[in-house]
Amino acid sequence: MFYFLSKTVGYIVNIGLVHGVVLLALTALICLRRTRRFALAGLVVVTVLSLLITVFPLGAFLSRTLETRFEKPDLDKTEFAGVITLSGSIDANGFLQRGDVQFLSAPDRVFTMLRVANKYPDKPVIFTGGDGVLNDRGFSEANVLRDWLYDSKLLTPNMHFETEVRNTYENALNSHKVVYGNWPELAQKPWLLITSADHMPRAVGVFRQVGWTVIPYPVGRLTSDDIHLASLNVSGGIKSLSRGLREWVGLTAYYLTGRTNEWFPGPMPVAPDN
Repeated sequence: MFYFLSKTVGYIVNIGLVHGVVLLALTALICLRRTRRFALAGLVVVTVLSLLITVFPLGAFLSRTLETRFEKPDLDKTEFAGVITLSGSIDANGFLQRGDVQFLSAPDRVFTMLRVANKYPDKPVIFTGGDGVLNDRGFSEANVLRDWLYDSKLLTPNMHFETEVRNTYENALNSHKVVYGNWPELAQKPWLLITSADHMPRAVGVFRQVGWTVIPYPVGRLTSDDIHLASLNVSGGIKSLSRGLREWVGLTAYYLTGRTNEWFPGPMPVAPDN
């Protein structure tokens, strides 16, 4: 049930989708004489809200709060047993329709994994990801990436792939089982966690909840240090708001269902020196 709700709510908080549906509905109502006045008033309201979304950087504020929650550590000064990289980089539709491997939404996750895997060849590197949709399409991002890396001669012996997971909670749970099954001596040690900066708070909370000690390594930050009034870019403003709102809704849902023990997970407190 949680998986079904998590995917359907994603469509609800997609501001771009909702915006388009509302505009189509209002346009259709304008064509009907009885509802024309109501539809015109609604169209004015939607237009004003669209302009406000583009001018006031609410989406950037929501995303920046997430993206700056964790600082990126210096790996040369960090002790970690292995690496976990979360999926979400490859366009599933492009692969299923044309067989193309396209890195669209979060390519930094894969590129960072490649760099770390080559720099630390003695540490296991796990990429975890199946297909995050309701219907079974026969797609597994981990399988596709493994084949692409092999064909590109980029696959390293320390890379391992978990292929069945569908969301962040399953990322943590199944990867934990992989570690216990293959490297039980490393299961209680800190692991480096690679995912997008805005997704990191939710990921950290979930991994902690299932018993992982993780060191966040956020990548792919999209917001700037200075938030200012945006330009009149309706599609950009709506996309930014959808991205930030989706993560905040996800954080809330995971907390209310017990998949994290904090609503907004943050850095672990540093123990004071004796």
